[in-house]
Amino acid sequence: MMGRFLCLLCIAMSTGPAVGAESLVIEHVNVIAMTPHADVQQDMTVEIRDGRIVALRADRAGPRATKYPIIDGRGKWLVPGFADMHVHLENERMGRLYMPDSKLPRSALVTEDALLPYVANGVLQVAALGAMSETLAQRNEVESGRVLGPHIAAAAMIDGDPPILPVGITRVASTPEQGRQAVRDAVVEDYDLIKIYSRVSLATFLAIVDEAAKHKIKVIGHLPERNGGLTEKLFVPGFGMVAHAEEFAMQTSPPDLARIPAYAELARKSGTWLATTLTLDSRIVQQMRDLASANGRAEIGYLPPELQAMTIYANPYAKTATPDTIRFVEQVVEFNRTLVKEFAARGVPWVVGTDALNPGVIPGFSFHDELEELVAAGLSPSSVLEAATRLPAEWLGTAADRGSIAVGKRADLVLLEGNPLETISNTRRIGAVIVNGHYLPRSELDDRMKKLRKKRMLSPVSPGG
Repeated sequence: MMGRFLCLLCIAMSTGPAVGAESLVIEHVNVIAMTPHADVQQDMTVEIRDGRIVALRADRAGPRATKYPIIDGRGKWLVPGFADMHVHLENERMGRLYMPDSKLPRSALVTEDALLPYVANGVLQVAALGAMSETLAQRNEVESGRVLGPHIAAAAMIDGDPPILPVGITRVASTPEQGRQAVRDAVVEDYDLIKIYSRVSLATFLAIVDEAAKHKIKVIGHLPERNGGLTEKLFVPGFGMVAHAEEFAMQTSPPDLARIPAYAELARKSGTWLATTLTLDSRIVQQMRDLASANGRAEIGYLPPELQAMTIYANPYAKTATPDTIRFVEQVVEFNRTLVKEFAARGVPWVVGTDALNPGVIPGFSFHDELEELVAAGLSPSSVLEAATRLPAEWLGTAADRGSIAVGKRADLVLLEGNPLETISNTRRIGAVIVNGHYLPRSELDDRMKKLRKKRMLSPVSPGG
């Protein structure tokens, strides 16, 4: 449903300042390790060498002499870097496929501009669910240390014929064999994941999941053939994750709250996880009801100017708003909240996702909106933090490297000014972000974001322009 409204903007690839592994010591900090069954560890010292955690110990003896920088963590909480498991990343070719008349010059935007809002908000892992070759280049720039940004898990998208999104952003598979070939191509091209989109047929869906299992590549996606009575047939081993809570809402018209327990059992039995994206539909309702209010959010100013203009003057949700469409999306919002709570109660694993870069869903900032939506839906802050840190790493197969705080793990960390286990909105109170051991205090993050906002300032545009 949301893909047809997606308007992703252009960036050109460039090399930013190197982000090498570094060493430091954080003393007297409260550690929320996010390891299973771990309590908050108070007054801890965390030692980082060459971008890895090498020591984690209780220490009440005060600072000790060291050749490495010492960070005073008194009154602060250290958590693993956050993960947004459903985003879309800007790239130049994607933007030109959407906007063939765009006059944006080449190299006007750079990769680090697109990724900075994630880092500034503590999001150090993303799953890019509409990845292209340009996305793979972005991933490689980050991993090589040439660009500051989150780790990127890149998903190759496969849709049916005709596809919802332009060819080039998505691949088309109208038969099971074409679906299998699309998976084989994605594996050779070094994608991390497969994403199934809405117009794939049941037979092609099953073939994609089967072929992906042969190549040991995970599948995430939509539930195709909506409202077709095929829901039970989609939940097979190897279908790793549903990309939106709203996918279940779309299985009937209107959404049927009474079917939620059955959906949860289908997912539980097949081992299928869920990415939430509650804030997506909440933002859609907000834009449908009162576009001016929705556009009053200051973080819109961090978007590329073209996307700012589209959000303000050509908003697709405002254009389609009628009493009936507003009521329908309101029903989806209510359904999503109930569904996520039921999934959690039945032990179905779920992770935080936003569908960032949709209108109103701002990269990085929307992640914290999502955490607050989940707590408002009745989930505990501890379970929400788990779904934002350790569980994404487990699903991606990177738990040995990151997602929790332990000796040997990568130092991708967020230093918070308040305890998020008490109030989830404290995840916004970021005192510093540590990327591969590289310490970025709030002052430096603010300076970088200020420069980005100035660079992306929207020139006066008339509603028709």
